[in-house]
Amino acid sequence: MQELVKINNLSKKYRKNSFYSLKDVNVTINDGDIIGLIGKNGAGKSTFLKLITKAINPTTGSIEYKGQNIHQADNVLEPFGIMIETVFLPYLSVIDNLNFYLEIHNKTEYKDNIKNTLNLVGLWAHRNRKPADFSFGMKQRVALAIALVTEPSFLILDEPFVGLDPVGVSNLIDILKQWASKRQVTMIISSHQLEELESLCTRYIFIDQGQLRKAFNKNVALMEIQTTKLSDDLIKTLKQYGQTVEYNAQNNKIVISKDISQKDLNNLLLILTQAQVINSISNNNSQLKGFFDTEKG
Repeated sequence: MQELVKINNLSKKYRKNSFYSLKDVNVTINDGDIIGLIGKNGAGKSTFLKLITKAINPTTGSIEYKGQNIHQADNVLEPFGIMIETVFLPYLSVIDNLNFYLEIHNKTEYKDNIKNTLNLVGLWAHRNRKPADFSFGMKQRVALAIALVTEPSFLILDEPFVGLDPVGVSNLIDILKQWASKRQVTMIISSHQLEELESLCTRYIFIDQGQLRKAFNKNVALMEIQTTKLSDDLIKTLKQYGQTVEYNAQNNKIVISKDISQKDLNNLLLILTQAQVINSISNNNSQLKGFFDTEKG
């Protein structure tokens, strides 16, 4: 895949703080990636998104989009659809907000998309209402509609599932999947709703305490094995299976990827059985939940 975004030694320290909100982040994003941005509240996710969208300037480091430094070039984010904070005018109706957005960005050719977009986020019936009196969830939906209406080639969405009912969430995920497969839309989606991220994303970026802890590909776990405390020799044996097997010594848990071969799986289960270290075996359908478990401590 073609490299689309290159982030080099990216750091941000706000003047009022004695600490860095983001420190020395290095990561690349490829064309067509659907990135799930994960981390606890206050980890630095919002700062990361604001830097990518030029809402704030970095203290050090750079972000390049198609080889251009976004903080040194004009109109470089033209193909982006961005939902980070509410950007609408609260005393204009919903439909007038979308029309105004398209007019000031000289994208009036997308006005025919307004009805479908508002239907997608469940706001067509409320199109003539003003968002000033909306709930937080409905305001999120207005911001989401603005981000989607121009069918951008790069989407940056912060908590896009908030305020949508289950049908709305399912419809949005289906649309985003279609855009990814048919139009190669690249996406960065920050959300605490891990199940929705796992149904959509192909890669993940985990930020903790302002640092990039791990960037990893989607890798659905096949099973989890709860064990007794393993010997050093057994731990060395597990490492021979590479990324298909992860072991967390703190909670004595082995996570086995679905990418493991049948031969390796049989050999591993035989080794663990002979060592008499298995307490329980369970299916694990949540890679992210398991990942957070392994990152505790």
